[in-house]
Amino acid sequence: MHSVYGANAQYFERCGDPDGCVLRMTNYALKSAKMVTGMTDFEMPTLMMVSHGNSGNGGDPAGDLARKVAPDWNGPLSHGYMRSQPALADQLEMLKASGAADRLIVFPLFFSEGYLVFEELPDILHQAGLSDSVILPPAINLPGFGEMIAARVRASATRRGWDLTETSVFLVPHGLKTLMQALPETVRLADRLSRLCVGAEVCIGNIEGSPSLTDWRDIGSHRQAIIVPMLAGGGTHAREDLPEMLDAKDGERVEVLPPIGQWPELPELVLAEAERHVARFGGMAVPLGPTGQDLWAERVQRSA
Repeated sequence: MHSVYGANAQYFERCGDPDGCVLRMTNYALKSAKMVTGMTDFEMPTLMMVSHGNSGNGGDPAGDLARKVAPDWNGPLSHGYMRSQPALADQLEMLKASGAADRLIVFPLFFSEGYLVFEELPDILHQAGLSDSVILPPAINLPGFGEMIAARVRASATRRGWDLTETSVFLVPHGLKTLMQALPETVRLADRLSRLCVGAEVCIGNIEGSPSLTDWRDIGSHRQAIIVPMLAGGGTHAREDLPEMLDAKDGERVEVLPPIGQWPELPELVLAEAERHVARFGGMAVPLGPTGQDLWAERVQRSA
């Protein structure tokens, strides 16, 4: 069974999973790509997108990202979720059964540095016997991530004719119900964004926990705001919670950008980082970088 992914309409074979969670270039597409780009004969490692899960009918953000990356990745792709289906553990077993887990790079589609990324993800890989898999930085730590957001914010302000000095820019992560203050990584991103978007007031409003987006009028000093949802997809949080929390009134001008996980600029950052963690030895492409074992060992050391 074959399906078409990407603007180049290259064909990709759906291997092993009826839902198409494991993608592999067909020989036809691979040969065509070689003719156009002159790429070598070796196949890249398996690249796997991992996300938290779907809140309501939020589509398939990890799978969507894999499909967007597929035309430019000369190797197998897969995706899985830590709190919904297809489950990450099941996907790993499928990759092992097909022989596609021997060289594995995992990208966490997350916008924080929390427990799921640095403890549970390495634990799942450890339990699957794949502790040597390379784990890329979560989305929030990708090189160019801040610049990507800044470009979007500036374009949005220009399109609306807004002066950034009169605009509040809100970073809106998922957060945690127990949070009493913004996460350090979100604060770092806000600081960077304020330097990239000179004059803009950059604020943080969580969906869960404090500071809450519900209090955006008290947090920001402007009634003109650009909202940046730090979410993987368009689930319940994006469709229902955000508009309810903002509750924009007459005289308030608010633009809500799409969830970052859906931005067309994101796949390019993921590809660049994945390729940076690949070393080529003869006809073999080998993933290099922080592994699940590295993070697992660090966790054990911290808890000793």
